[in-house]
Amino acid sequence: MIKFIDIVKDKKYFSTKVEGNSMFPLFHTNDILFFKKTTFNTIKTNDVLMIKKGKELITHRVIYRTGEYLITKGDNNLIADGKIYPKQIIGKVYRTKRNGQIFNLENIYLFQSTLYFQEILKIKKAFEKEKVDFVFLKGLPLHLYFEKKHPNRFYLDCDLLVAKKDLILSETILLKLKYKKIDTYWTKTQKHLQNKDTQFTYSKKVNDFVIVFDIHAEVSLSIVHLGRLDALYPQVMLDQLTNKLIREKKIVNIYGEKFPILSLDNLCIYLAIHFFHHNFKGAFRLELLDKVIRQGVKKDPELLFKCAGIIKTYRLQNYLYLVFLLLKKYYKTPLTNQFLNEIRPQSDKLPYIQYLFSHDSIFDDELRMQAAVNRFKNLFYLSPVPLIRKLLVFTNPQVIYSILWIFYRKSIKIIYIRKKTSYADII
Repeated sequence: MIKFIDIVKDKKYFSTKVEGNSMFPLFHTNDILFFKKTTFNTIKTNDVLMIKKGKELITHRVIYRTGEYLITKGDNNLIADGKIYPKQIIGKVYRTKRNGQIFNLENIYLFQSTLYFQEILKIKKAFEKEKVDFVFLKGLPLHLYFEKKHPNRFYLDCDLLVAKKDLILSETILLKLKYKKIDTYWTKTQKHLQNKDTQFTYSKKVNDFVIVFDIHAEVSLSIVHLGRLDALYPQVMLDQLTNKLIREKKIVNIYGEKFPILSLDNLCIYLAIHFFHHNFKGAFRLELLDKVIRQGVKKDPELLFKCAGIIKTYRLQNYLYLVFLLLKKYYKTPLTNQFLNEIRPQSDKLPYIQYLFSHDSIFDDELRMQAAVNRFKNLFYLSPVPLIRKLLVFTNPQVIYSILWIFYRKSIKIIYIRKKTSYADII
């Protein structure tokens, strides 16, 4: 590593070969990456940098920056790299070579998002033709509307909320467009126990890029695989909120096409719920919410007041308060003290929220099973219903099965590790 740094320290441009898959699918093993020297002040979120981390040289994406340091992370990694300071930065990727062909990084992003946008248009027009009642929740359309440009990263999924009466029709359309339905259940038993369907995932490969659409039947507050959890949050309120989002959608113009998206206040609430749903993880999720709020308050000075009203009406204070605290902490989002006081949760929830706030890791991701466990813990501890009623959730067959299945998987893993260790000790 020291030898490599000595070689490139006086060079404005240099190149190296990719090893590993931390930036897959953007970079593949044996791709050639071309770098150029850069200054700290010119680095932006989503730039891909070679950095010195301990005794390693790694090439990862910038997911957050301040005036003093960056946070970087591999696109295919769960854990971020921690704080990266100017002296650790070696260079910035501007070009890549694969199978003899050279591409500028911006062109790769543009190619992928253009394909993705074409698929979105096909689905949008098919839904409109068949009079499907739907609204875009997040994904590329929102980025294009709020950023006014194509993204400098891959967008691999798009979320739509579809009226329950049109769910079967929406699936028929997607299958006709050659999308495949993805089974996301852990086991067949879990699927059999399901008492409601809330989300459906469809994918298709287009020019070597995988395009994914998530069709939602309701707002994703709970855990998709656990179905109804009235003991933690009333289904009737979830249905009312879902109907509100569809009913109050607004039409915006994106590249000459009309798209139904959420109204500003509903969008803020949905993005906050989405961040909660992902266990308060994913800096890019917070970053988008910050941009929506900043643009929104300029158009509607009453935006925060409206958001507070929705949060209180649907008893979401316990779930969303931490989202806005983290926005204030990391993005200095212009949230008033009055707004934060309006959505302040029940006093008995504050110790748990304070614990999460002090131990937050918005830059990291989680394995699927661990994410589900933590999501259930957050749902349970922050539930707005009385404790006696909350405990009834443990009589839910899906919850019982999921707990037993997770314990079984963990015990199998422990046994495997012990056997592996014992065998190693013997030889």
